Amino acid sequence: MFLGSTLASSYGSVKVYKISEVDARSCRGSLPSLSSRGPSAVGGLMSNTKARPKKDGEQAQDRPDMVYRQLRELIVSGRLAPGTRLVETLVAERLGVSRTPVRSALHRLQQEGYAVAVNEGDERQRLVVAPMTADDAADLFHVVGELEGLACYYAAGAELVQKTRLVQDLEEINDKLLLESQTPRPDAYIAFRLDASFHRRYVIESAPPRLLALHDAIKPQAERYARLYVMALTNELGVSVAEHATIIRAILDGDPDRAQRAVQTNWRNASARIATVIAEWGETGGW
Repeated sequence: MFLGSTLASSYGSVKVYKISEVDARSCRGSLPSLSSRGPSAVGGLMSNTKARPKKDGEQAQDRPDMVYRQLRELIVSGRLAPGTRLVETLVAERLGVSRTPVRSALHRLQQEGYAVAVNEGDERQRLVVAPMTADDAADLFHVVGELEGLACYYAAGAELVQKTRLVQDLEEINDKLLLESQTPRPDAYIAFRLDASFHRRYVIESAPPRLLALHDAIKPQAERYARLYVMALTNELGVSVAEHATIIRAILDGDPDRAQRAVQTNWRNASARIATVIAEWGETGGW
């Protein structure tokens, strides 16, 4: 079985992640399944994406950010598959904007690693959704582990009242993840949401603005792999629960160094686990 075909069925059961919601059981649903693969143009995959009417008072300078956020959501959720061509004119048509904000959004997506330029047979460069590879997953997971490890370092050194409230929230989320792991058929979407909410909780609580901005920029890229990882390894959720418990204990004990190491270990172990999945299924999107 190849990763490409597996993504088509897997991503169909995953909705776009909204971090503000912790209780995933109230948010069931599905995304449209991927309708195209490989070098196909973005127009086909966005055929069900209606052009967004401009709101009264909306400023022209706001539209590049709107286009960026919509495209990033499609990439992270898997509705734009790895290797899909991002054609400026088609994106502009589907989103109901001019090519100028689309050009700006695509440039930003490329800068942040969501899209890459590739040479095709005619030697012209074309922009495509970034591939999903083992090396890329390892890089992203290790970077996220460092960023979140630092946030957890700060969390463990917080005042007792703040730390106690944080620990209570983390234990509640982790308990829900444990319950999900013990069901006969764990729901991968719920597991993903709970796992992501667990990590986001201590980041939001403790990360200073610069660290939070870096996390917001890089974490969605890792989520493309995290969704796949959770779906493929729902039988190993108990391992994640145990690693989360180690993080919670370090925060509660007020040990910043141990808390940081616990988060780093959790992400490095996740990197090793996703590597086994990609090795079995194969990489997708090409370079």
